[in-house]
Amino acid sequence: MIRQITPSMRRHLYSASSAPWRELEWSCWDACVIGSGPGGSVAAASLAQAGKRVLLVERGSFRPVDDLNFSVLDMAMRLGQVDLTAGGRTTLHSGRVLGGGSMIFGAVAMQPPSHVFDEWAEASGITGLSGDLLSPHYKYVGDVLSVTRQTARQENRANAIVRLMAAAMGQEAGLELAQRYTAGCRGTGLCTLGCGFDLKGTMVNSFLPLGLETGNLTILTECEAVALETEPARDGLRAVALHVVLRGSQDAVAVRLRIRARRFISASGSLPTSALLMRSRLRPSTCPGGRVSLQPHGIVHAVFDEPVTYRGVRDNGRHLPMNGVPAIYNFTGLLKQRSYYWFASSVHPSSLAAYTAHLSPDEHRLIMERFHYTSSVTVTLRDSPERSCIALRREAPQLDFLESVRDCEALRRCFLDVARALLEVGARQVFLPMLQPPHITSDRDLLAIAAASMSYDRLLLYSDHTSGGNALGLDRRYGVTDLSGRVHGTINVHVADASLFPSACGVAPSWTIMAFARMIALNLASTP
Repeated sequence: MIRQITPSMRRHLYSASSAPWRELEWSCWDACVIGSGPGGSVAAASLAQAGKRVLLVERGSFRPVDDLNFSVLDMAMRLGQVDLTAGGRTTLHSGRVLGGGSMIFGAVAMQPPSHVFDEWAEASGITGLSGDLLSPHYKYVGDVLSVTRQTARQENRANAIVRLMAAAMGQEAGLELAQRYTAGCRGTGLCTLGCGFDLKGTMVNSFLPLGLETGNLTILTECEAVALETEPARDGLRAVALHVVLRGSQDAVAVRLRIRARRFISASGSLPTSALLMRSRLRPSTCPGGRVSLQPHGIVHAVFDEPVTYRGVRDNGRHLPMNGVPAIYNFTGLLKQRSYYWFASSVHPSSLAAYTAHLSPDEHRLIMERFHYTSSVTVTLRDSPERSCIALRREAPQLDFLESVRDCEALRRCFLDVARALLEVGARQVFLPMLQPPHITSDRDLLAIAAASMSYDRLLLYSDHTSGGNALGLDRRYGVTDLSGRVHGTINVHVADASLFPSACGVAPSWTIMAFARMIALNLASTP
C-alpha cells in the first residue's frame, strides 16, 4: 500500500533552514535515530507507533515524488552518493536523501538462505540467530511494503533470456520468481532512480508516513551526525547527546546542535555508522569498522540478433523505456556452491557506453547502434574479503579493502558460467565488466577468461550491498553489538542497519535490514 506524507505530516518534517533549533536542543527525546534508510525509518516508525517521542536525523534532503523525473544523470546526483574504497578500486553506492537506500534500490525483496543464518549463528556465538527469529518481522515489513511475488506472465525478453540461461545450465530449479516492494509496476526499469509514478515501495511512502501520522515522530533533514557525547556509568558508557551539523545550501552557514535523547540508534549504513562510533571515541570498549563485505555487482552485456528492448514512449517531455518489470527472476541455484546469483537488469545507454569503452571508436558506434538488441545481466558475489576495515581519514570514513583469492576465483567461475550460458541462448557477443575484457563471440573465447586477471582494480564492479563493520556477537570477542543491536560496552547506543551482519547475506539485504530494525525497535519500546 502506497502512503503519502501529507501536508499536515510535513509540519513535523524540517530542513536545515526551517528547523526550530532551540526547541530541538531543549527537548530530550525518547530516541534519536540516525539515518532514514530501511533500518532507520523502520526503527523510528516502530518506536513512534509504540508511543515514544522520536527524532529522526537524515543527512540528505527531502525529495517529493514530483522531483523524480526519470532522468538518469539528474536523479543519480539528487538521490545518491558514490564513495570509493581506498585506492579507488571499487565504487560504493548509497542513498543521500530522505528514505536513504530505499530511493535507489531495485525494489527486490529477498531473504538469506538458511545456510547464511547458520553461518551467522556460528560466527556470532548467538545460537538463536536464525530466519525463524526474524520471521514475524519479515511478515510485518512485507505487509507494509506490499511485497508481491512476480508471475511468469510478466516475462519480457530480458527475463526470458535469464530463464533460458538457467535451462541451458541444467539449473531450472535454481530459478525463482522474485518478490518486489510493489503491488503494481509501470515497467520503466528505472527503479534505481526513484519512481516518478510512486509505485515502488520506499520509506517515504511507507514507514515514514506511518511514523508521522502518530504525531510522535519528528524528522530533521540536511542534518549530519558528527559524534555521540558519552559519560561513564556503572554498567558502561552512556550516550547523553548527539552532536550534529545542519547543512543547507552551500551558501548557508552551518549550524551546530546538541541533541539529547535517552537512546540513540544509528542506522545510516556500514561506513557512516562505523565512522560515528569511531568519532564518538567508544574504544577500547569496542572496535567498530572491521569485517566489512562489499557483496559486489558486475553488469554483463550481451548483443542478440533480435530486439530485447524497444524505444519506449514520451510522457510530458520525459522518455520512459516501458519495457516491463526489469527482474522477475532471481537465479540463486548456485549461491551456496559458487557464491553468486544473477538477474536481468535494465540497460541504459550510458551503462552500455561505459562497459564497452575499451572498443575502438568505430566498434563502439556499431555497438551503440545495436542498443535495443542488447541485454544485461547483473551478477552479485557473496564475498569473503582478505582485508576489509573502515578507517577515518580527515574524520570521514574510507574502506581499506583487499579482495581474497577465493573471491577472485569465484568471480572467474561466475563470468565463465554467465558468458557460456549467454552464448548458448543466442548471444552474438558478450561483454564482461572488465577494463580490458576478452573478445567473446564463441565458446573458444571462454579460454581467455581463465587467463584474465580478476583483481578488482581490473574489473568494473560496484557495491550497494555493503555490510558489516559492527557485527552481531555474543560478547566483545565475537562482535561489536549484541542481538538487541546494543553496542557492547555501552548502555544506550544501538545499531539497526546492515553493519550488524556478521558476513555478507548473499542476497539483496533490505528486507533483512528492516526485519532486524523492527525487532530491535520493539525490544527497545518494551524496555523502561
